[in-house]
Amino acid sequence: MKVWDSFVRGYHWLQVMLLVGCWWTAEEGEMGWHMSLASCLVALWITRLGWGLFGSSNARFSQFVPGPQAVIRFSRTMLTGKEMPRHAGHNPLGALMVVALMLLIAAQWGSGLFATDEIFTEGPLVEMVSADTATLLTQWHHLNFDLIVVLVVLHVAAVVFHQWRGEPLVQAMITGKRNDLSAAEAPTLVPAWRAWVVFLLLWVVSNRLIVGSWWIW
Repeated sequence: MKVWDSFVRGYHWLQVMLLVGCWWTAEEGEMGWHMSLASCLVALWITRLGWGLFGSSNARFSQFVPGPQAVIRFSRTMLTGKEMPRHAGHNPLGALMVVALMLLIAAQWGSGLFATDEIFTEGPLVEMVSADTATLLTQWHHLNFDLIVVLVVLHVAAVVFHQWRGEPLVQAMITGKRNDLSAAEAPTLVPAWRAWVVFLLLWVVSNRLIVGSWWIW
């Protein structure tokens, strides 16, 4: 049964690669590449936000973001070791992780627009704020990445736990399919090419605004 469209899967893995790439280029002082990768991350994030409103049913925030009671029930079941209900999309705790990561990543690229190393490189909007504010946002840019790493580690630990419990989460995020669910649970998938087209257009625009070039390579 198909449970994930290609954009959700591509977003997941591409986001990982972009975050690693942004970290590595910053560590190596390759700020030109850092900003190019960041422009791609911005476009990817905005597209995912739109897909969360108009995309496949299990990718929509209205469908998978849980209320407090759902989170409490799921957490209690998990802690007691009982058989947990399986979901064709994100489970309640997984949904919270998605939202938390999206918020932190938004804070990351948002603060990066105003960040500066006070020597060679500065964000495209740094002139809109005072020097003190730019310094503060630069510090937050570094601290916020550490928070992202913490959440990623928790996310990986949770995936390992569910894999151990017999849920093929990794396989599903690669192939888009799961064979451990009933057909009645199949989500309604929207053609993902629409999201990919929007992403490419946004990438061109964000690259122009952040890097200063219409060319994305």
